[in-house]
Amino acid sequence: MKKKSVKILAFALVASMLLTTNSTLADDRQNSQGETLVAATTTEQTETEKLSAPNTILRLSLEDAFKMIEAGNNTLKLTDSKIAIYEKQYEQAKARYDANYAEVDENSAKERRLNPKKTLWTLEDAKHDREKQIKDLKVQIANQYQNILALEQQAKSYEAQIKNVDTLIDQIKLQIDLGMSTESQIHSMNAQRSLLEAGLKAAQNSIKSSMIALKRDLGIDIDRQVVLTSDLVQYEKFNDSNINELVAQAVENDYDKKRYEQDIELTEIEYKIASDYSTGTADQLQITVEDKKATLEALPVTKEVSLRTAYNSLKSLENSVEAAKLAVEADKINIEIMQKKIDAGVSSSIEIIELQNKLLNDQYTLLQNIISYMTSVSSFENSLEN
Repeated sequence: MKKKSVKILAFALVASMLLTTNSTLADDRQNSQGETLVAATTTEQTETEKLSAPNTILRLSLEDAFKMIEAGNNTLKLTDSKIAIYEKQYEQAKARYDANYAEVDENSAKERRLNPKKTLWTLEDAKHDREKQIKDLKVQIANQYQNILALEQQAKSYEAQIKNVDTLIDQIKLQIDLGMSTESQIHSMNAQRSLLEAGLKAAQNSIKSSMIALKRDLGIDIDRQVVLTSDLVQYEKFNDSNINELVAQAVENDYDKKRYEQDIELTEIEYKIASDYSTGTADQLQITVEDKKATLEALPVTKEVSLRTAYNSLKSLENSVEAAKLAVEADKINIEIMQKKIDAGVSSSIEIIELQNKLLNDQYTLLQNIISYMTSVSSFENSLEN
């Protein structure tokens, strides 16, 4: 009897130890998992805060800006929401079609013959338009980005011109002391300096406004400081050696032609349903079909005219760039000539400062023309692809 009691007691002790050990291990595992989860969550929160915190500086390249378009642009988000709705509408229309309900009236006829194609093509068109929208947004973002860089250059140009005018004022004051100049020249220089300061402030304000627009379009916190790290765009002529071939190919592959063909087919289906069920709209639908066919027939000419007009505008901008380049080259030559006159003692340093300011202005004009031209090139290339 005693031996039996001892065995029972021993068994109870062992069981208790096992339960305690298992409980301890389970607690350890739970604590370990909890710590891991907390650590992961904390890391994720830290990374999110690091990306979105307005008090951190975001160094933004143009390539990074392009990557942010799909995640941050509100217009594109709205497009994605519409596509999600179109996908659901197509699935519903397809499900009703697959159910193979009998066609008994106009509505059931539309479910069988019209809605599956209509919802599918609406979805396909929306997805195509989304791709075009992304391309257009890239052109827009690149233009905003480059314009900010140009404005920063303009601000530096104004600062350099103000410094030059200050030098002129100091020299005129010295000439006044020597009886070689009058106070009126000082007043003239002060007025010029005031205009330059106003230009500098306007450029600085434009930088702020343009940066806000860029942040908005990329979904960046408005209060966050952003530093643009890419360089200004380099001038590169559009290769138009095969422009006729490019235009012909663009006209042939025009997606709008497919869109109109689909629209005509859908309207013809509506016309047939209206005729079958005598809805009273058959005649008007037949007229609509003929109108759309006429538009489709004229579409290649309309497309080519649009492309040719855009190309001619591009060539005009190209001429503006070349003219601006010549102006800058002329300024540099004039400065070299003036420097030689100053070295020979036949001209004063005041005259070269005015030429230097003209060079700064013409360089900024050239920069603006280059940005406009390269933006137009990108837009034209997009037009050739859609």
